[in-house]
Amino acid sequence: MIAPAPPARRSAFRAAPGTIALGVAVCVLVSATPLRANTDDAELIYECGLAMEFAAKKGLQLPVPASRAMNHFADVTRNDPSLRKEADRQIRTVWDEFRKSDGRPALERYILSVAQDCSDLYIELAEREAAEVEGQLNSLGTLSAAALRSYATRTGDLGEVANYLIYNYPYGKDLFKPNEDGDLLGQLIVEAGASGLRRWSDEAIYAIANKHYWQYNPPATRLIDAEYRRRMRMMRQTQSEAQRWAQRAADDRAAQARQANAPYVGSLGGGSSTRPKPGSGVVVCTTYKGTGGGRVCKED
Repeated sequence: MIAPAPPARRSAFRAAPGTIALGVAVCVLVSATPLRANTDDAELIYECGLAMEFAAKKGLQLPVPASRAMNHFADVTRNDPSLRKEADRQIRTVWDEFRKSDGRPALERYILSVAQDCSDLYIELAEREAAEVEGQLNSLGTLSAAALRSYATRTGDLGEVANYLIYNYPYGKDLFKPNEDGDLLGQLIVEAGASGLRRWSDEAIYAIANKHYWQYNPPATRLIDAEYRRRMRMMRQTQSEAQRWAQRAADDRAAQARQANAPYVGSLGGGSSTRPKPGSGVVVCTTYKGTGGGRVCKED
């Protein structure tokens, strides 16, 4: 490992050989905002950007691009060209002195270590931001659309978000009220596409196809309808049989939702379908109202 750049301005970082001092850098990268950051903070962030650009040119594939640091620098400095020019001058002066005193190979190792540390810190920042967003609730007390979007983006598991939403809206949304959750669901269906929808649970596809979840999203409607009909063919179900199955599943989800502390169908992270398999012995009871109605129980 190589000691950090020697100038007195950076002497506070000597406690962490070969890297930006992690304690200081974490505070800068995680907390810096245009209102709190100062010029020294901006220089640290700019050094991250330059180091990550250098690493990319050397073929080091970091999980975070240099543009993340440069955009952060622009936010901190409010795109002030004079601050960018000064930060660039300061960092290149430091690197030039390092090269003269320790040699170019040592300088390159130092820059690559800075790039790796900065990438790791930005990943930590992203995880913290995701945790904050993914804990947000809406007025109904369920995870907000922003929280669900963050989860979907972070994990790529769009089907689990669908499972969560159909559990909380077993009979769809109010036809006369806008609903961010429903709009998000429509967006996720379009993003998943026909091939992605094949990995979604039966509960999600059947519920969405038979109930109203969004105001207006023709592409999502077409995709869901096509997948719904494909599954009916695979299961050799008629339209009426499929609708009855969807209604029984919705009734079951609604009953579960009324129970205290009941886990929702398709808990985020689980990914498994809750549809009972034939011969499983699971019995579903449904109450039908009106003439000829009554309670019918049968193995699903």
